[in-house]
Amino acid sequence: MLEVEVFFMKKWIGVAIIVILIGAVVWNTFSNSEAQYGLTDEGTGLEQGDTPPQFELETLDGEPLSLEDVKGKKVIVNFWATWCEPCREEMPVFEEYDAQNEDVVVVAVNMTHKDGKVEKITDFVDEYGLTFPVLLDRTGDVSKAYEVINIPSTYFLDEQGMIQLKINGSLDETMLDLYMEQL
Repeated sequence: MLEVEVFFMKKWIGVAIIVILIGAVVWNTFSNSEAQYGLTDEGTGLEQGDTPPQFELETLDGEPLSLEDVKGKKVIVNFWATWCEPCREEMPVFEEYDAQNEDVVVVAVNMTHKDGKVEKITDFVDEYGLTFPVLLDRTGDVSKAYEVINIPSTYFLDEQGMIQLKINGSLDETMLDLYMEQL
């Protein structure tokens, strides 16, 4: 009789653990941590002609920057990480483009939640001499809202802040010029 009670007790403990794990996943999925990082419900989607999700992230200098801050200019929003070789290859292309085009703002959103220490990102920025804003997506909420699966991923926004194009993969100078001509 004791063996049967122990068997059922182990079974109930197993069921309780599974219920707790499912509850944790549901809580994590539906909790609103995005609001802490400036993500709003403002935005209509991620397709051409949509207004993208709005966000505010911290720069490497500790200053907040949002999409609203750069509205009125063409904007290139690039999602990247220091360990991504194609990201490394395209950063000089973005730097040169940003330096030569005053009517365009390059915003590099570092996937800090997958990249690690901020010092590594700072070293990367110094190594490449980047002067455009580098934003820190510490939680991954912005990357998630933009449905970034592959990096680099780049969104091209027009002066009204509408998405005109999304590119998965790295860009070279010729491709960047071609895409910007379409805006």
